[in-house]
This record gives sequence, structure tokens and C-alpha cells, in this order.
Amino acid sequence: MTQDKLVRDKVVDALRRAILDGALQPGRRLTERELTELTGVSRTSVREALRRLQAEGLVEESPSRGLRVTTPTAEEIEQIYEIRAELEPLAVRLFVERATQEEVDELASVTQELNPGGDANKDVLDRFDGILLAGCRNPMLAELLGGLYGRIHALRRISAATPGRMAVTKQEYADLIDAVRRRSAADAAEVARRHVSAARASAKVAMGLLKLEAD
Repeated sequence: MTQDKLVRDKVVDALRRAILDGALQPGRRLTERELTELTGVSRTSVREALRRLQAEGLVEESPSRGLRVTTPTAEEIEQIYEIRAELEPLAVRLFVERATQEEVDELASVTQELNPGGDANKDVLDRFDGILLAGCRNPMLAELLGGLYGRIHALRRISAATPGRMAVTKQEYADLIDAVRRRSAADAAEVARRHVSAARASAKVAMGLLKLEAD
């Protein structure tokens, strides 16, 4: 691996994390000059990093030239949740069938960290997703769902901080863990479907809040 590739990978990781954490807000215009100054690397490395993030759907072309952090439309959000409603129950079913007991215990442990009154729930949910997608033993499915989660990162962050939503989410996850512990793939998949349905409704609320943030 060349030094240039190592540098580009680090820049991609840094910018991706800034976007997912909300440091770079949806709609934020991204210029090579600014990012070069922020990261201390060449414009070539920044340009390559932006191309990769654009391929991941985290960066998009701006109507006023250049690139910006992706701002999903209401139509795109609906399409994403339609797909998620099919793929997430599948991932849960495969997890029940293929995960080790250690992975089941780890998933349950992470769920216990959800705090309706806390502010770190997005990180907990990200870890939950990582365990689930690894345990389903289907890298292609994990890549597809991971891409969907990336596309709605801002909505998930805002939704996780919305009063009342996390208490409901914690109960949904508790129901899911109960089905997973019983190794009931059908019950777990049904809980996942209900969770995605509730998440879709919450996403619409988050979409409105996201627009207020942008304004």
C-alpha cells in the first residue's frame, strides 16, 4: 500500500466521520481549498476522498456548483425505507439462524446501553447495526444495508435525539432481543418490520427538523 493511498484513506475516514457525526451538516458546501486547509493534505487527496464519498452517497453535486453534504429528499427517504423494510427483517432472520451465542449476548448487551435521556444513542445504534450485520453472515446484504444507513445518517441522528423516540426504540429493541434469544427467526423478523415502520414515521419528523437546522 502506497503512502498516497494511506493518506487518502485517512482523509476519507475523517470526512466520513465528520459527516456521520453531524460536524458537517447536510447541505454544507464542500470546497477543496477549505478541506485542504482543514486536513493538511494535497488537493489531489481531497479530490479523491470526495469522489469516494460521493460514490457512497454521503456527498452530492450542489446546484450552485461544486459538492455538498448530501441532503436527502422526501421521495428518496421513502424509497430508502421501502428497501429497508425488506432488507432489515432479512438481516435479523439470518442473524437468528447464523449468529454465535457470543454475538447474541453482545447484541443484547449493547441494547442495554440505550438511554432515553442520553445523548450518545446514535453511537449505540451504530454498534448494534455493526454486530447485527456481521452476525447475519452475508457481506452483500451488510453492504447494502450499511449504504442505506449512511444515506439517512442525519435523520437517524436527529431522530435518536427526539424526545420520546428513544424510549419507544429501546422497547422495540428489547422485543427484538427476546425473539433473538429464543432463536425465533419469524418473530424477530416481524419485530424488525414493526421497528422499521415506526422508524419511517420518525424519519418524517426528523426530516422537518433537518430542514429547520438547514434554515
